[in-house]
Amino acid sequence: AGRGRPLINRTIFRHTLKSNLKLWILFAAVTSLIMAIFVAVFKPSTISGVMDLIKDSALAGIVINTTFLGMLSSTFYTMHGVLLPLVYIIFTANGLIAAQVDRGSMAYVLSAPVRRSTLVLTQGLYLIVALAGMCTVITLVGLAAIRLFQSDIEVDVADFLLVNLGLFLLLFATSGISFLFSCVFNLSRHSVALGAGIPIAFFLFDLMSSVSEDLEFFKYFTINTLFDRDAILAGESVLLPFAVLAVIGVVLYGIGVRVFTKKDLPL
Repeated sequence: AGRGRPLINRTIFRHTLKSNLKLWILFAAVTSLIMAIFVAVFKPSTISGVMDLIKDSALAGIVINTTFLGMLSSTFYTMHGVLLPLVYIIFTANGLIAAQVDRGSMAYVLSAPVRRSTLVLTQGLYLIVALAGMCTVITLVGLAAIRLFQSDIEVDVADFLLVNLGLFLLLFATSGISFLFSCVFNLSRHSVALGAGIPIAFFLFDLMSSVSEDLEFFKYFTINTLFDRDAILAGESVLLPFAVLAVIGVVLYGIGVRVFTKKDLPL
């Protein structure tokens, strides 16, 4: 029944890949470089010095685990590793659908014998693959940097891989928000307002909740707390929060695809 009508269009996927490649390389390279720098500069004595420095300040709550992975989780996996890919998501998700509708090029693409559902599924798949690729590069660079700079420190590779899986699932769920609003709105400014506003608010709420006990209640207003780095390092099960992030991503992408397939488009 579905013969000759594939769910994914390879030509559109290749075109999207090429047109977004420079931006992807930039963000993957910068994020990986920051990861490598954090790994390279780690010294237990430095961390204890920093802890002494901030123990009476508002930042005291941020760095709790002074192990190597604890340091990475409270710095890179709290800030740079989330924020940089988030900026990439915001730019890319809007460009995949809403920006094309806004400038009129979507009508041209859909004048070819391509179904809307095929187009939007292809664009959604690109974003997911791009994020998976970025997280894979970050993970491999991290492993290489650990081997190169921290060969004398015993690092639990399984925990390191699990943290990176959690990072991907968080980015997958977050990208679902941006992709959904890109599918809902015909104007870039509306798409970006919510597709960027909500993920950035989630990021800030998560950050605020970790800075001070007085602000800890903010963790209930963000999906970012489902990426529980401390639980991973403590050896606790993260199956449920990881599953929730995966479901959020799948549901948001699914709604986005359905909305775009059914809605009226300006010609």
